[in-house]
Amino acid sequence: MSTAHDLFVPPPVRLSQEAFDRLRTLLADYSGVYLDTAQQRVLEAGLSQRIAALGETLAAYEQRISVPAGRNELHRLAEMVVNHETFFFRNAPQMRALREILLLELHHRKPPGEPIRIWSAGCATGEEAYSLAITVLETFGLAIVRPVEIWATDLSALALEKARAGFYRGRSLNNVTPALLNRYFVRQGDGFLVSDAVRALVRFEQLNLLEAFPPTAYGVDVIFCQNVTIYFRPETRRSLIERFHRCLPEHGLLFLGFSETLWNVFDGFRSREVSGAYVYQKVDLPDRLVQHRPTRRRPSPAEQPRRRAPSVVEASPNSSRKPQLPVVSITPQAGDEESSRVGQAQAMIDAGKIDEAMNLLRSIRPNSPLTPHALVLVARVHADRGELDLAIAEARRALEIDALRGDAYLLIGTIYARQGQWHEAIQALERARYLDPDAALVSYHLALAYRQAGKPEQAMREFRSALNKLAAYRPEDLLEGVEVGWLRATCEQHLGM
Repeated sequence: MSTAHDLFVPPPVRLSQEAFDRLRTLLADYSGVYLDTAQQRVLEAGLSQRIAALGETLAAYEQRISVPAGRNELHRLAEMVVNHETFFFRNAPQMRALREILLLELHHRKPPGEPIRIWSAGCATGEEAYSLAITVLETFGLAIVRPVEIWATDLSALALEKARAGFYRGRSLNNVTPALLNRYFVRQGDGFLVSDAVRALVRFEQLNLLEAFPPTAYGVDVIFCQNVTIYFRPETRRSLIERFHRCLPEHGLLFLGFSETLWNVFDGFRSREVSGAYVYQKVDLPDRLVQHRPTRRRPSPAEQPRRRAPSVVEASPNSSRKPQLPVVSITPQAGDEESSRVGQAQAMIDAGKIDEAMNLLRSIRPNSPLTPHALVLVARVHADRGELDLAIAEARRALEIDALRGDAYLLIGTIYARQGQWHEAIQALERARYLDPDAALVSYHLALAYRQAGKPEQAMREFRSALNKLAAYRPEDLLEGVEVGWLRATCEQHLGM
């Protein structure tokens, strides 16, 4: 039977832009994670719960977490708003490279009896650390010929509690084959427990990556840090990568997520292709660290996306059509293998083969001219999955590399529109229009955003602009899966024609 306490819902907190900026800066300075505007509602929900629990006003709570004495409370808030979702064997090509080549290289290079040490930095709920342990056992067997130590760290005590429990079910196990599930897990109820053989290789510890590293961090052979720095500001990301560099010995290895390419970040690693995956290997630096600085350049014609801009379409009042997020399309260039891969990945995404597409995209060189294209395509996949924070982070990483990517701005703008954040949507879509002035669907989405933001004159102007651009197409033509005739009719309806 429910009690009044059980039914209590804390009053909602609504942040002004200034308050949101102050609070996300506080969180970023503490955890590294810089919340995008799209995550404002997540922060407000966390604040609502904590303020209700403490019986304070928003102003008093902000004051509390702004001083050293409120550090524990700041940590609680960070745990509520930082994303900890992950799954086993998230980057299958990297695990394959580790199993087939890199662990054996380390074994032959290191003196007898000296352990191979692997650091899972930002391990969340433990799936990455246990995936590494399973990979070690698959490489060396249960009677391991060399000691292996996996040190797994995370900021979140709640995530680490789940990691130590080692109980998993559902989506997090999707990439675990039946054979691996049988060998390294024990069924318990509706889920699975990690076996003792796997647990024995892993040690979990709470650690804030923005603070000083303990002695354990120095001399590790391999660092895995997947989808952690993508949420960091560029200067925070650069600082952390430099510190990782100091922790690794000569030839030490750094594994990052695909979007966390070191292009324009840090020069202390060289990328190396191993078994179809790219890893970073430490190289010596001069006395003064030489760092890339982001450069602004206009893409060459080979790098330009098709003029058919991707889109989110607002259904007309009498339509059952559901809104769609944009599809980023690449036209492969003849003889260009990487362009062909990106084109194949797009075809796979269109066919619903998401995992295969993601693995193909990971085969793009980290410093390839097509990396920004691939990043936006990966962002599209995350958006389709509803992982909007990751989608925006991926798109923004593409813009850090190439600030002139109209498709990245378009994707960001349509995500904001999907969430009803019309001011932010307009900002992004206006940039997309500037970079791709002939795109009919950019004008269409910008018109919708203006209309929802209460700017009827600008909306009418963009609807007329969209109609003019759509005149170049036949009614039966499709723009990213949407009929031109339907788009024209919708524009005309809004214009009262």
